[in-house]
Amino acid sequence: MEIVLVSAGARIGEATGVHMRLQVLGPMRFWTGCDWAPIPSPRPRTLLALLTIGAGRPITTERMIAELWPAKPPPTAATLLRGYILQLRRALGDDGGETIITRASGYEIRRAADETDVARFDALTAQGRTALVKGAAGEAHRLLSQALALWRGEPYSDTLPTSAVTAEVSRLGERRLTAAEARIEAGLLQGRGPELIHELQCLTREHPLREGLWAQLVRALYAADRRADALDSYRRARQTLVTELGLEPGPELRELHQAILEGRSLPGASASARPAAISSATQDGPASASPPLKPPLELPRDVPAFAGRQQDLASLQRLMTDPGGSSAVVITGGGGMGKSALAIHLAHRLRDHFPGGQLYVDVQGSREEATPLQPTEALARMLRALGVAPADVPAEPAEAATRFRSLTSGRDLLVLLDNAVDTAQVEPLLPGERCGVLMTGRRSLTTLGCAVHHLNALSEQESLAMLGSLAGEERVRADTDGARRIVGSCQGLPLAVRIAAARLTSRPHWPLGWLADKLENEQHRLDELQIDDLSLRSAFAVSLRDLEGDPGGQELTRLLRRLALCRPPQVTIPLAATISGTAPDQAEKLLDRLLDARLLESPEPGRYQMPDLLRLFAEEQALRHISRVSGI
Repeated sequence: MEIVLVSAGARIGEATGVHMRLQVLGPMRFWTGCDWAPIPSPRPRTLLALLTIGAGRPITTERMIAELWPAKPPPTAATLLRGYILQLRRALGDDGGETIITRASGYEIRRAADETDVARFDALTAQGRTALVKGAAGEAHRLLSQALALWRGEPYSDTLPTSAVTAEVSRLGERRLTAAEARIEAGLLQGRGPELIHELQCLTREHPLREGLWAQLVRALYAADRRADALDSYRRARQTLVTELGLEPGPELRELHQAILEGRSLPGASASARPAAISSATQDGPASASPPLKPPLELPRDVPAFAGRQQDLASLQRLMTDPGGSSAVVITGGGGMGKSALAIHLAHRLRDHFPGGQLYVDVQGSREEATPLQPTEALARMLRALGVAPADVPAEPAEAATRFRSLTSGRDLLVLLDNAVDTAQVEPLLPGERCGVLMTGRRSLTTLGCAVHHLNALSEQESLAMLGSLAGEERVRADTDGARRIVGSCQGLPLAVRIAAARLTSRPHWPLGWLADKLENEQHRLDELQIDDLSLRSAFAVSLRDLEGDPGGQELTRLLRRLALCRPPQVTIPLAATISGTAPDQAEKLLDRLLDARLLESPEPGRYQMPDLLRLFAEEQALRHISRVSGI
């Protein structure tokens, strides 16, 4: 497995244009253009590993020293560090410091995220898991096999075992094992159980507490008509879990055990994975079957008086139901764009298409007062909804994810994951085959391999329809001018229209012009667009909070504040470079990150703009920042 850094325009793996190729899974070496050469001595190798792990963001000098000399740094540590950087630059042909960049606080290695073997592994794994969700076992097996073929050793195997390196090695190892489990699952669904037995026996010896691997081994042995061995594997799994953890096997293993004893088809097994002897035996009499689980019906109430978004609904419904559709879709858009309302309304319309039930989890990535859920907590909620006893919910995230996929496989469930933060949060929450997935989030989550549907602002007609459905159609028809002024100030943002309608509803005899006048005053517009627990400021504050948590968040928030104060009708790259005091290429990266965070819009490449309501919020934040800095 290699990390590959390429010059602009070069493709990974091409000989032409390769600037540096760095192999990290195994002894750290770099490609000189004609041969592999070693990276000099352990500490420079470890320093390069630290830079590679944190690629794309500066690593401070203090952190590097703490990692390289954890017990007692020598007095000359900073000087030694500069010497190691010089050695690395010479070894990598980076005399100009274009790859290892000096920053004010330390150093940074420059590479694009998609130019690494880790990124290729993650992308192939995500695509493979998505194919598995869609029931394309053959495609999933091919993609996941390609991902695992990238591994050629242990990551960072000849560096010092610093805390950062050790944590990264552990993280990569866990992802490798999770991908292997998914690839084995795809193989089992293809009827390849007998050829997977040896691999699963090795994996259960290496990871004896992962129930998912034991369940796969039991299924593989049973598919090979080795019923006694399958029962023996269950016995060994139970003995290990009871001895080591004091726990009985979870419902998946217990159900497999019972099915084998009764000669039934195993849960989640393909027809070809059922032994012929058992199949013919059960044809002579009525098959014994487990009582069906009651389908979970956990969707929130449908959105009352839902209006607009008819084209969005039609497109999403096609994606989720057509044979060639995705059945796994991310609905993305900025704060207040109505992603959750649309997803919930759509999920209710899809109930007949997913008769296995509906699971819903708000993973809390878009609530100002809430902490985003960890994947383990979200998995625990869904496993309990599927009948798993609280005591049987695995504490280990990968095991919980495997259990969830196994329990949902083939059940025709719809899983709605609302307000996602990022890929790392929701990837373990994807269900098994033949299940549908709807996700909402401010980021596009494109590396999951799901279809992505972007929401835009409502048209004036849709906004008026929404206002009428909530505040009264007769009232809107009686004062169309006031209604148009209100929705004009709301700029097609569903949350703003909803708040305006709620304020009108609480004053049923007041004219629409009263609220229209208040909203047209920019200085107080955000004050008017809040009622009870609904607030446009809160929706925008979550985006700002997420932005500040990003690497380089200070640069991004500074540019956002300056753009808000300047109020340009359109933002170009040269203008952003002037405002931010950075080079044009850096300014373009900042603008693209603001675009990805849905804090800017872009009608065409190189041109950006900030919606007025968001600009008002960013302007407020800028003035508060100036007051805080100046001590006013």
